[in-house]
Amino acid sequence: MRTSRNRKITLNLAQIVAITATQKIKYLEWGRGTGKSTILAYFMLMMAKYMPRATFILVGCTYAQVLSNTLKSTKKALEFFGIYEDIDYVVGSSQGRRLGYKMPYEKPNNWNNIIHFSNGTVFQLVGLDNPNSSNGGRGINSSGILADEAALLDDEKLAINVKNTNRAIAKSAIHGDNPYLLSETYVSSTPLTKKGAWFLKGEELAKRKPEDIFFHSATAHWNLDNVRADYFEYMKDSYSSELVYNAEMLNIRPKEIADGFYPQLTEDHYYTNFDNDYLEGIPLTDLSGNVFNSKQDSDVIKSDPLIISVDWGANINAMTVHQLQDDTWFVLKEFFVKSPKILDDLFIEQFAPYYRTHTCRDLYMYYDRTGNNRIANSKLTFAEQAKELLQKLGWNVYLMTTGANPDYVLKFRLINSALKYDGKKNLPKIRINKANCPNLIISMEHAEAYDRGRGLEKDKRPEQRKGVEQEHATHLSDTFDYPFFAMFWDQFNGSSVKQEDLPISTF
Repeated sequence: MRTSRNRKITLNLAQIVAITATQKIKYLEWGRGTGKSTILAYFMLMMAKYMPRATFILVGCTYAQVLSNTLKSTKKALEFFGIYEDIDYVVGSSQGRRLGYKMPYEKPNNWNNIIHFSNGTVFQLVGLDNPNSSNGGRGINSSGILADEAALLDDEKLAINVKNTNRAIAKSAIHGDNPYLLSETYVSSTPLTKKGAWFLKGEELAKRKPEDIFFHSATAHWNLDNVRADYFEYMKDSYSSELVYNAEMLNIRPKEIADGFYPQLTEDHYYTNFDNDYLEGIPLTDLSGNVFNSKQDSDVIKSDPLIISVDWGANINAMTVHQLQDDTWFVLKEFFVKSPKILDDLFIEQFAPYYRTHTCRDLYMYYDRTGNNRIANSKLTFAEQAKELLQKLGWNVYLMTTGANPDYVLKFRLINSALKYDGKKNLPKIRINKANCPNLIISMEHAEAYDRGRGLEKDKRPEQRKGVEQEHATHLSDTFDYPFFAMFWDQFNGSSVKQEDLPISTF
C-alpha cells in the first residue's frame, strides 16, 4: 500500500492475512516481533479513512497502561505509515479545530483522552479500570473497537463497558458495506495468567462462527524480513525464561498448574484501583516516567505505614509493598532489579522515587531469615544494611523478621485458607493489585508444590535454573509469604478452624 505521501509500505504475511480477513471481529494471538503495533495502527488508519468523523475506542486494561504503553507504541507505528502527530492528528487537546481539522459527528465533552485525526475521526482512549469517568466506555456511541494487550482485559468489564457502546451507525458509513463499521480487533500475545483465558476462547468462537469471527495465531517467524537474523536466539537469551519465551515468542500456551503452591488463588483476588483523576490530568504530550508514581494509586492509604517484604539474591533482588486496611490485606506494588544491579538500586532507583510523596515515612520490613546473616567484612547484616540505606532516603525502618523460617506446609495451609475463606476463619481478605504486580501474579500462579520426602514444599528449583526468568520464579511469591505468615499465623493457629476445613494438597 501507499500512504497519502506516496511512501511505499511493506507488510509481513501475518499482517496481510489479518487485513484481508473479512470478518469484523478479529482475535490476533501474535507473539513478540510479529507486528502487533503496526497492525493496530493500520486498522486505526483504515477506520479513519472509511469512516471520517466517526468515533472509535482504543481500549486497554487500565488507563495507566494505555498512557504508558499503548499510546507510545501507536504513535511510533503511525509514523511507520507516514502519519505524524501535530500534522495528521493531535492527542489530548482541542488544537485540531485551530489546525482546520474537521469535527466528529459526536464531539467529546473534553479532549484530554482523544486522538483526533484531521478528517474528523476520533479515537477515545479507554481504561477498563474506570468505566464511569470521561475515559470510560459508558455514554460513548462508538463505531468500532481496537484493543491492545487484550489478554490483560477483564472480559466482563469489556462486554459491559466497551462492547455495549459499539452501536453507532456513523453518517459516513450509511452508503455501501463498510468493512470497519462496528468492527472489533483484539491483539495480544499468549496470556500468561488465568485471566487471559477468555481471549483464547476466541479460537473456539471462530470455529463456531467462521463468517463473523476470525482467529489467527502467528509468531515473528512470519516477520523474518523485518527482524534481526538471530532474533529468536537473541530473545531467548533476553527472556532467559522458557515459560515466558514459549508464550510470548512461540505462542506455546502455559499449562495450568493443577497442584500449585497457591491452588486457592483466583481472579477474584485481583483488582485495579488507579486515581484516574490524576492520570487524566497528565498531558498526553508529557508522559515521562516520573509521572507514574504512587500518586496514581488509589489503593494506598498515604498517611499509614507501608509494609515491605524483600527477597535478596545473587541474580535478583525483589520486593513487594503491602498494607493491612481494615479486614483486607492489600499487595500494592512489586519491584525488582536483576544482576548486575544490587539491593541498593532496588531502593534508590525504584522504591524511593515511586513512594517519594507518601506522607507516612514508617516502613515495616520483612524478609527471609538469611537477611539476619552478617555481610562479609562488615558488622551489618543484610537487613541492617538495607535499613541504613532506607533511613538515608528518609524512611523510619523497623526490622520485623526473627527466628527460623516456618515450614512450607504451615505457610501453605495459612495462605490457602485465607484465599479460600476470603475474610472468614479469623483471617483477612487478600487482594493483589494486578496492574502493579503482574510478575508477582505469574510467580504465584506458576509456583508448584512438590514432596521430596520431607513433606510439602514450594518448588524452588526454578530459582536455580539458568533458563528461568527470575521475576517469574518463586522470589516474588516468597515476598508475599514472609509478612503474611509472620502477622497472621498465631491468630490462625489459635482459631477454631477444624483440621478438615483446611485446604489440602494432593501430595
